[in-house]
Amino acid sequence: MKRRSHAWSLARLVVVGATFTLAANSYAQTAQTPLPEPLTLGTALRVSLESHPHIELAQTQLRAAQIRLNQLESAYGFDAFVELQPRMASRASNPGVDFQNDSRYGVVLDKRISDFGRTKNRISAAQSEIEARAAGLIAQQDQHLIQVMKRFFSVILADQAYQMYNERLAIDFFRYSRAQERRDRFEQFSDLEIAEKEALYRKSYAARHRADLERRQRRHELALALGRPGDLSGQLQRPDLSEYLERAVPDYAELVDDILAKSPVVLARRRELDAAEATIEVARKINSPVLSFEFEAREYYDASFASRDRYRANLKFIAPIFNGTDRRDTEIALAENAVFQKRAELLAAEFAVREEVLSLLTDLQVGQAEIAAAKAQQTYQSYYQDRARAMYEMEMSADLGDAQAAAVEAMLDMSRAEFQQTLRWARLDALRAEPVVLIREN
Repeated sequence: MKRRSHAWSLARLVVVGATFTLAANSYAQTAQTPLPEPLTLGTALRVSLESHPHIELAQTQLRAAQIRLNQLESAYGFDAFVELQPRMASRASNPGVDFQNDSRYGVVLDKRISDFGRTKNRISAAQSEIEARAAGLIAQQDQHLIQVMKRFFSVILADQAYQMYNERLAIDFFRYSRAQERRDRFEQFSDLEIAEKEALYRKSYAARHRADLERRQRRHELALALGRPGDLSGQLQRPDLSEYLERAVPDYAELVDDILAKSPVVLARRRELDAAEATIEVARKINSPVLSFEFEAREYYDASFASRDRYRANLKFIAPIFNGTDRRDTEIALAENAVFQKRAELLAAEFAVREEVLSLLTDLQVGQAEIAAAKAQQTYQSYYQDRARAMYEMEMSADLGDAQAAAVEAMLDMSRAEFQQTLRWARLDALRAEPVVLIREN
């Protein structure tokens, strides 16, 4: 299996590294900076990557993998330590003296030269683990950005829904109050008819009240997605979605293989499999010998003995003889079982990606038809509103509220269809490891 074979990985890992470096102090800075008004989607996406706990959790996993690699690479470094031995000794060669000062001190340098491939395989496994965690961080970032887009769109839809319910409330209140007035002045309406209109008005009021509360709830959800709990945005700028909505839906057969080669989720599973395979080699070398070099420099209180070397250089070769082959066989069996597990997880991830791609392409085709239908309905409601306004101005109609409410509802349906289609494209881009188009300022 080729390593680092995709052009996307280098560019995306640069983004990961930059985000990872800035994450430690970004929260304190951004927490003091209020969100701009109106809030754009590009700003929201960038802010959400700075301090959200989901991103920070993935970053800590990457950091842990990097620390493990550094720990393994340091195995071939120099170890230096000072050795102090205050001693009193009774020598057999001098029976007339019980104890004499036999103190010594020295400096010892130690370096491992080779363990015959074991550390090399452990480093290979650690490098694969880093790549897996980096791909996992990219996948987490992409999913989080899609969630932010969803929350951002939900706020806009909640505002439009409130506008629609407010129009309906105005219509029902006007009809209720007008019916009351005509009953009182002309006895034109019965109590039953007044009660019916009041019930419609109260129902519309409850619906608008619910829509108003949902506006605040959606803003709280957006603030949490941005990592800014309680920092509610009053105004949101509607983004330009043309870069998504003008795309042509690709063919499944042409797309799926490219996605399987680039998907961060699949790549993470592949790198985990690489790490597991390297761990098998580590287990096979669990009893491998160790070759090391040691240098000693010592000073003695009594240096009269010939065996007391002032300087000593040692080349040590340690090879286990009775270290237990059962332990080695057990470690190999566990490592091989982990490989089987990682292969199954990789296959499951590929199946899940295939299924998601097929579902997204189907939904994208349906979404195009839904947008066309919503656009046609919006055009019809625009004409209908113009005619209702003309009839109202000519006093041929008592009010034009129904037309206005229908126009707002058509606008809401159009926004909902466009937002859903945009989210589908964003999910497909995430599978292809392509950055979110709207993260830059519109």
